[in-house]
Amino acid sequence: MLDALPPEIVVRGRHLLSLLFTYWTVLGAGLAVVVWAGARRVRDEAGREALLVVLSLSALAVLGSPSLAAALTVFALLFWAAVELPPRPLAMLAALALLGALVVAPIVWIDAIGSYGPHARELVAFTTNVIWARCWAYLLDRRRGMARLAPSRFLLSVAFFPTALNGPIEAPHAFVREWEAPALGAGFARVARGVAKLVLVALFFARGWTGGLAFAGLESTPWLWFWGITLYVWFYLSFSGWSDVAIGLARVCGRRVPENFDRPWLARDPAEFWRRWHVSLGVWLRDYVYVPLGGRRRRVLNVGITFLVSAAWHIWGSVKILGLGFFGPHAWDGFLLWALLNALGVLASGPLAAWHAAGGARVAIARGATFLFAAWCWIPFFLPPGTSLETCLHMLTRMLWPFG
Repeated sequence: MLDALPPEIVVRGRHLLSLLFTYWTVLGAGLAVVVWAGARRVRDEAGREALLVVLSLSALAVLGSPSLAAALTVFALLFWAAVELPPRPLAMLAALALLGALVVAPIVWIDAIGSYGPHARELVAFTTNVIWARCWAYLLDRRRGMARLAPSRFLLSVAFFPTALNGPIEAPHAFVREWEAPALGAGFARVARGVAKLVLVALFFARGWTGGLAFAGLESTPWLWFWGITLYVWFYLSFSGWSDVAIGLARVCGRRVPENFDRPWLARDPAEFWRRWHVSLGVWLRDYVYVPLGGRRRRVLNVGITFLVSAAWHIWGSVKILGLGFFGPHAWDGFLLWALLNALGVLASGPLAAWHAAGGARVAIARGATFLFAAWCWIPFFLPPGTSLETCLHMLTRMLWPFG
């Protein structure tokens, strides 16, 4: 049967089957069915949470290694203890030290982590991004006076297998909400939608195709815009596919987790775009970075810092996979430029909102301009390592002014 397909399609199909996404989806589907079946026998919430803790840690052990699962478990419990145990000032210092260690350890031990298996480095890179965000949220929420979570529930909130790998990001206190009845049909329908998106990506985009962006500066203005729009479509299909699977698996387990995408192409200005794109990260940045900084009291500064934190979060994720030797400070310019451009776009959204509020054709124009602005900003975000900032600025300038 495979012989009847074009060789390139076969190669791309095999690549899809080798991805961490595929292993996670298959394993997650099996574990979700176990939760669904167990929920029919274990009626009490504590029993279901205990089952989910065991299965979530098992998923980390299978996809990575038992040692990695144990290390993340120890970290989560130590962090909980640092936040909860007196004395308070010392506990705060201990919690911050643990968060710092979580940042540094996957980078320092990148080679050792890679020795655990072909997906271990990627697994640790993704999960530690999510775990760090959840732990920071718990630390701030406890300082705001929110209730203490039991250590088992905190561990579950950190390691919950449908969302631990790549989100959506939830604050641990979201797990205080009661569980719903597991929705097998609705959940797997959402999983199927996500898988379909990733299959489309695998069939239409070659492995490593974004590396060609390094040479896009030699192409014409229309082709540069084609690059930006294609990056937008590819990233949306890829990331929303991951999110669909995670949300669907959570539904099978009896949880409704936040949506990550809300038709971002309908956004009328950059601020609305970031309320529709990677929604769970946007909410986390608002609640645990922007608001603690003072929110609108110093809006220009705080918007800039918030996007800088977002850029740092993405840089950290890349360094954990590629290493500082390949993705050192010389390669961070693209993310930082992306943050600057989007911060300026969000700050300009106030006047833009007043303009398109009149409705009519202005709404369509605003949506088209916002879509193109987002596509324009994806150029530096996906800038390949080794491509200079000067080259990137040249590409962005030519997209806006093709006559130079």
